[in-house]
Amino acid sequence: MSKIITVPFTENFLPHVVDYVYRYYEEHYKDLSRLCLVFGGRRPTLFIKRDLARRIGKAYVPPRFYTIDEWMAYVAYGADVPLQGSDLDHCYTIYQLAISLCPWVCAGRESFAQFLPWAREILHFIEQLDLEDVPMGSLESVRQHAQIGFSVPEDINKLLMHISTLRQAYHQELGKRQLAPRGFQYRQASRRGKDCDLDPFDEILFCNFFYLHRTENTVIKDIYDRGKAVLLMQGDQRRWPALSRIAQTFGTPILEGKEVKPTAFNLKIYEAFDAHAQAGLVNGILKSIAIAERESTVIVLPDGDFLSVLLTAVGSQLDEFNISMGYPAKRSALYTLLTLCLEAQYRRKGALYYTKDYLSLLRHPLVKNLAPVLAAKIEESLKGELLTDSSGRLFLDPEDIVRDEKLLDAVIQSSLAMDREVTLSELKKTAQSIHKVFLGNFGNIRTALDLASALQSFVEFMQTHSTMDKYPFNDQIAARMQEMGDELKDCAFATEIFEPRDLFKVLQERLSSQMVAFSGSPLRGLQILGLFETRALNFKNVIVVDVNEGFLPSLNIYEPLIPREVMISLNLDRLELEEEIQRYGFMRLISAAQNVHLIYQQNKDRTRSRFLEELIWEKEERSGSIGTVDIVRGSFEVSVEKKQRVIPKTVAMVDFLKNFRFSASSINTYLQNPYAFYCRYVLGLKVTDDLLDDPESRHIGVFIHDLLQEAFQGFVGKKPVLDAHFRKYFQKIYESRFAAVFGKAGRSDTFLMETVLKTRLERFLDQEALRCETGVKQVLYVERKFEDVISLSGGQVHLTYRVDRVDEMTDGTILILDYKTGSTDSKPREISNDITLTRGYVLTQVKSFQMPLYVHYLRQQFPNRNINSALYHLRTMTTESFLGKNQMKDVEMVLEGYFKALDFIMAEIYNLEIPFIDDAVDIR
Repeated sequence: MSKIITVPFTENFLPHVVDYVYRYYEEHYKDLSRLCLVFGGRRPTLFIKRDLARRIGKAYVPPRFYTIDEWMAYVAYGADVPLQGSDLDHCYTIYQLAISLCPWVCAGRESFAQFLPWAREILHFIEQLDLEDVPMGSLESVRQHAQIGFSVPEDINKLLMHISTLRQAYHQELGKRQLAPRGFQYRQASRRGKDCDLDPFDEILFCNFFYLHRTENTVIKDIYDRGKAVLLMQGDQRRWPALSRIAQTFGTPILEGKEVKPTAFNLKIYEAFDAHAQAGLVNGILKSIAIAERESTVIVLPDGDFLSVLLTAVGSQLDEFNISMGYPAKRSALYTLLTLCLEAQYRRKGALYYTKDYLSLLRHPLVKNLAPVLAAKIEESLKGELLTDSSGRLFLDPEDIVRDEKLLDAVIQSSLAMDREVTLSELKKTAQSIHKVFLGNFGNIRTALDLASALQSFVEFMQTHSTMDKYPFNDQIAARMQEMGDELKDCAFATEIFEPRDLFKVLQERLSSQMVAFSGSPLRGLQILGLFETRALNFKNVIVVDVNEGFLPSLNIYEPLIPREVMISLNLDRLELEEEIQRYGFMRLISAAQNVHLIYQQNKDRTRSRFLEELIWEKEERSGSIGTVDIVRGSFEVSVEKKQRVIPKTVAMVDFLKNFRFSASSINTYLQNPYAFYCRYVLGLKVTDDLLDDPESRHIGVFIHDLLQEAFQGFVGKKPVLDAHFRKYFQKIYESRFAAVFGKAGRSDTFLMETVLKTRLERFLDQEALRCETGVKQVLYVERKFEDVISLSGGQVHLTYRVDRVDEMTDGTILILDYKTGSTDSKPREISNDITLTRGYVLTQVKSFQMPLYVHYLRQQFPNRNINSALYHLRTMTTESFLGKNQMKDVEMVLEGYFKALDFIMAEIYNLEIPFIDDAVDIR
C-alpha cells in the first residue's frame, strides 16, 4: 500500500480518513490507541471521533490525536514539554538584548513601549527563521549586505547587521529560562526527529497538509523513512506547486488520478455595496436553505470585523450555530470603559482631570448604572445646567465633586422624588469608590505590578457592583483581563519602574489583540468560521463573504520591518506562497460543496477577489462566451414613512400644566415643538446636548454669567463706575474664577481661550464704562429671579423669570439686560393684531416670549416709567433693544399683540383636544 494517499478535491476529506482507520484497524482488530492522527488544528478531531463511533456502533478507545504544534513539541521534548512563555516576556527579552548588544538600534525608541512594535517584528522574523530552520551562517550574507546598505532607513540596516547576534543570544536566553516558543520547538524537533521514541505508535497519519515548513518536512520525512508515517493529502500536484514539492521530497506522486476531476458545484455570485448589504444577502441566502440542512452549512468570514454585522442581521433566524473566530475584546463595553480610564490619565495634570474625559467615563453605561442619579446630576453640574460649585469647570479634581454639598443635595432631592432614600455619607462613599477604581488607582502607576493591581481591582469591582453581566462576553473578557493582570504580575519586568504612559500602551496593545471564544459545538448547527478553520472540513452549502482583494487573499505586501529582499535571500518570501495557501484552502472548501454562494463588495474602496475572477473566467471559458455569469446585485426596498409622534393629552396632564410654573424657555420649547415640551416638562425627560466634542462653549457661557454677576453685584443701588480700582478687582476675580473653573492645566488651547476671553472682556469693560458713565444712573438688580401670575382666557398662568441685570438709565428708563454669549437671534418681531394666529406664525414672529414678558412684569413694578429690554451681545459688544422709540410711546398696543399670541399658545397647551405633536421638521 502507498504511504501517500490522495483524496480528490471534489470529495469530502474526513470520510476517507474514517474509512482508512476503520478498514486497516477496526476490521483487523488492531489497537486503535496505537494509531496517531495529526491535523493542522483541533476541529477535525471531533468529527473523526463522532463518525468512527457511528461506524463502529459501540464504545471504543479512540486513536490519539495531535495538532501539528503538539506533535512537533512531542518530537522535540517528549511528554515533558517546557512552557512557551508569555508574549510580553519574549518581547522584553528582545528589548533587553537589543539595549545590551546593539543599543544604537533602540535610538529614538529607548523605552520598552516604544520598542514593543519592533520587538514583535523581530520575534516574528526569528520565528520564521526557526520554522524554516535557517542556519546562523545564512545570516552572514544579510549582515554583509546591511553594512553596504539595503534600500531601507539606516536604523533598520543597523538592526539587520546584528539580527544574527540577537537570534543567537535569544536562543541562549530561552535555554537559560527553560522556555520554548513555537518556532524554537519546531527547530528543536527537526534536530531530534530521528531520536524520537515512536514505539507507542504503530502508525502516524498526517492528514490534509498542504505547505510544510522545512522543520515539519524534516520531521515527517524522518518518520516516513522509518516506515511509520502515512500522508493523506487532498489535491493534485499538477495544479498545486506546494504539493509538487512534497511529492519530490517523499518520492511519491500526489495525483487524483489520470486527470484532475472537474468541479460540479452550483455557483452563485452576489455583489453588495457595503458590509450591511452583504449581511442582508447572507440573511436572504439562509432563508432559502432548509432548517434540516443548516448543520451542513458554513459561513466563511475572511475578515473577523464583519462578525458583529453578520450576527445582527441573521441572529434572529439562527437556532443552533457555532462560531470559531472569537469575539474581539476591543469591541466589548468593558474594554471601552478600561480605555476611557487610561485615556483620562493621558490628559491629567496633577490631581486635575479634563472634564471631557471625566464626563466620557461617567456617561459610560457600566459606570452610569452604578449610580444613575449621581451621574446625571454631576453631568448637569459640569455642563452648567445645574449651578453648583463644580459648574462649568474645564478641569476638575474628583474630590471637589465629593465636597460639593449643593450637588450632593440635588442628588438626594432627586432620589427622594423617585422614592429612593439615600444619605449624604452613602453618596460620598459611592463617588469616592467610583473615583478610586476608575481614576485614582490608575493615577499612581509606576510598575507593571501596580498596573496589574489596578486592572484586577477594576475587574473585581465591576464583577461585584456593575451590570456588566447583562452585556454579552463581558464575563469572558473580565476573565481575560484578570489573566492579563496575572501575566503582568509574573512578567520579567514586573517591578521595574516605567513611565505610566508606556505601561498603559503596553496593556492596550496587548488587550486590543485578544479574542474571546464563543460557546457552541462544531458538531451541531450552522458553522461560522474563518478560512483556516475550514481545513479538512467539507460542507454541502458554503457561503463566503468579503470575497475581495485584500481579504481573500489577505496578503502582507510590505513587511513592516524586514525588507522583502532579505526574506527572498533567505528563501523566506511568503508572498506567493501565502497566496497559494489561501487559494488552496478556498478551492478545497468549495470544490466538494453542492451549493456555493460568494459575496463581494463593490465600491470605491474594494474590488472583487482574483479568486472570484478566476472562477468567473473558468465558467465563461466553458460556456465559450464572455459576460454569461449572472451576478445578483444586492438591493433594498426602502419605503420611508414619516410617522409623526402624537401624544394625546389626558385630564391629569392638563391639571398638572394648569398648576405648572412656566418660564419663557418652557413656552418657547412648546412653540418650537410640542412633543419636545411634553418630554421635557411633562415627563421630566431631557435630550441633552452632546457637549463632549466641544464642552467649552457651555462652560464659557456659565463662566461669563457668573463672573459678571459677581463683578456687578456690588453696584446694586449705585451708579456703576468702571475705574482702575474696579478693573483691578475684576481682573482678580476673573483670574480666580478662571483657575477654579478651567484649572491651571497649562494646555495651549486653555492658554488661547484665556487670552481670547481676556481680550473680549477688556473690550466689554471699555464699552460698558462709556455706557455706564453717560447712560446708567444705577444698577437695580443682578441675576434676579421674579415670579408672576397673569390671567389669560384659559385661566391663570404661573410664571417665573430670571434676569441677568436691570439698570435704571439717566433718562428714567428701566432697562432689562440679557447677556448673550452665542449668536442666536431671539429678538421678537412685531405682532399684527388683526391676523389669524397659528403656531407657525407665532414661532416665526415671536421666536421667544422672554423680552415681552420681562417688560410686562417690570411695568408692574415700575408704573408710569418707560420699560425696555435689550440683548447684550458679548461677541460683538452691541445691544439690541426690544422696543424702538415709536413703540415706547404705545407699549400697551405693542404688548397686546404678544399677549394675544401668548394667550393663543397657552390655550393650545391647556386644550385637552389638541395632542402633543412632534413636528420638529416643519409646522407651517
